[in-house]
Amino acid sequence: MEMFHARLMKPARWEVPQPLPSSLETPRMNIRWWVPEDAAAMLAAINADRTAMKPWIDWIDTDNRTLAECHYNIERFRRTREKGDVLEFPFGLFDRTTGDPIGGTGFHRVDAETHQAEIGYWIRADRQRTGLATEATAAMLTWGFRVWGFRRIEIRCAAENTASRRVPEKLGLRREMFLKEHRWTEGLGYTDTLGFAVLASEWDR
Repeated sequence: MEMFHARLMKPARWEVPQPLPSSLETPRMNIRWWVPEDAAAMLAAINADRTAMKPWIDWIDTDNRTLAECHYNIERFRRTREKGDVLEFPFGLFDRTTGDPIGGTGFHRVDAETHQAEIGYWIRADRQRTGLATEATAAMLTWGFRVWGFRRIEIRCAAENTASRRVPEKLGLRREMFLKEHRWTEGLGYTDTLGFAVLASEWDR
């Protein structure tokens, strides 16, 4: 007797949710789009200690150096997300008590064919080591799976960036990638890249 197997059909491409989700809350933060009124506070958050952020953030020496550059990027974010084929969604992290920006995050490198995205994050230097990145990332994972409709989410970081790698480790993400001397890190030379991931079916928060 011949055996027939149902052919698996590739899902349709991921599409940007409509209406576009714009914000969510965590116990200590509001996560929302950057708006023009945030430009000065964005600059202040980054300037809190650029040197501490420098080894790990590519744009720290070339972008968001002035108020004009912050205004320009906030407007660029808005214009980009209004395009139908946008695959980058940057958000600001704002203190729920003061309203001040304390960092940034977002869904990046969205792959619409495979319904996956990458989460990135940064926390201003004087608010680091307080669990804010972990809190924000946990919320972003839940939001990404339940509201944005992603199937898989990744986090990549330099292996030497212990604060950044601690976030996916604390959240229990699976380490799937080790790339030897994959990136150039100022002051350190070529450094390794780690990649972590989780599927929607595995995330239980």
